[in-house]
Amino acid sequence: MKHRVRYSQGGDAQAIRRIADDYYGGYKNMFEAHGWPERSTKIMPAVQSRVVQTYGSVRAFEQAHERGETMFPMQAIRSAPPNVWLTSFYGFRPEEWGLLGFTDEGRRRSFIEGSKPGVLVVVYGAGQASKEDLGKVIGIQQCSHQLGKSRQFMAPSAWAAKERDPERAAKWNYAVKATRAWRVTPESRMDVREFAPDATSTGAWQHIGSRGVTLTRKEALNILKLDLQEVDVFGENPIIGSAPGSAKEILAPSKAGPVSQNAFVTRESEGPKHLYVLRLQGDTDAFLGKPADGKMIVKAGFSRSPRTRCDDHNRTLPECAFHWEILYSGPASGYDPYPSSDHAKAGERAMQTILCRLPSGGSLGREFFLADSDLILEAWQKGNLAAKEYKK
Repeated sequence: MKHRVRYSQGGDAQAIRRIADDYYGGYKNMFEAHGWPERSTKIMPAVQSRVVQTYGSVRAFEQAHERGETMFPMQAIRSAPPNVWLTSFYGFRPEEWGLLGFTDEGRRRSFIEGSKPGVLVVVYGAGQASKEDLGKVIGIQQCSHQLGKSRQFMAPSAWAAKERDPERAAKWNYAVKATRAWRVTPESRMDVREFAPDATSTGAWQHIGSRGVTLTRKEALNILKLDLQEVDVFGENPIIGSAPGSAKEILAPSKAGPVSQNAFVTRESEGPKHLYVLRLQGDTDAFLGKPADGKMIVKAGFSRSPRTRCDDHNRTLPECAFHWEILYSGPASGYDPYPSSDHAKAGERAMQTILCRLPSGGSLGREFFLADSDLILEAWQKGNLAAKEYKK
C-alpha cells in the first residue's frame, strides 16, 4: 500500500519553487514553457492553481520532474556542471543514425565517464555537411549510456552506404545509443563559435569532432536561444507529428506517462505493434525522374495502426496522381500484433536489410525503398519471422 506524501505548511509552494528554479530558471520561464498566460505580477497568485490544473496535483507535478536515471533535457542543461557536450557531424540525420559514434573504445569510454545518462549532444555541421550546415549548430540529440556497435542503431541503408565509402567504413563503429533528437530550425541556427566560444577557442576542430567536449553553463544555456523541432530517432517509437517552438517550450518536461503531452510533439505510445509495407501508387518513373524498371516505391515500418500511418502519409501529399496504399500489414495478413516495440523493431530491421539488397532493391533514404515484388515479399515474410522470434 502506498503512503500519501504529507507536506508541511507551505510545502507545496516550496516544491513548486524548487522545480521552477531547477528546471526552468524561474517562474517566468516555467509559465512560458507551459503556455500559461499570466505574466509579471499575475504569476505568483496563479502558480499553484496552474500546476494543479495541468498536472492534477502538486505531487504529480513533482513526479513529472523527478530526477530519474535519465536526465530530462532541461535538467541536463541546468545541472552543475551541465550534462551537455559539443561535437560535429557531416549532417544531422537521427532518423537514420540513432547514435553517437566514436572510432575507438577509448574515446567512447571518455564520453561515458564524463557524462550521465540523458546527456545532450549539440551538433554542428562539418566535413561533408552541406554548405548551409557547415559551422552552424544544426541539431541536438539526447543519449543514453547504452553501448553497442553502430550497426545496431543505424538504418540498414545508412550502414550499407557507410561501409561502401572507404573514407567512412572504419569510422564511428563504437556507438552510444541516442533516444531523442531535435533539429534546429534554419532561421535560428547559430555559428558554433558564437554558440560555444570557450569550447571552440583553441580551434581544435578535429578533437571536438572525434571526442566531443563539454560545454560551460553559459554555453549550455545558449540552447535556450534556439528554436527546435523534435524528429524521429532510428530504433525509437516514431513521432506522429511535431511542430517547431522555442527550446524553452520544446525541452520542458511533459506530464508523466507513456505518451508525451507536450503540445509540440506526439509520439506513438508503447504497446502491441504490427509490421507494414506501404506502396506508393502512381507513375513511378515520373515520380523518380528515371526508369524504375518495374520496381515499386515502398515504405517498411511498424505501428499500432498501419491504416492510420498510411492515412497520415497520404495527408502530407497534395491532391495529385499519387497516394500510399497498404501492400502488406499484420491485420490484413491475419497476424496478431507483436507484444512490444522491440519485437517490431527487430522485424522492421530485417525487412529494411533485405530491401536494401541490390540489384533487386535499393534505398531511397530513411525507411523508403525501390524494390521488385519478389524481394518485397521476401522482406515481409522474413521481417515477421524476425519479430516473432525476437528475444530480449
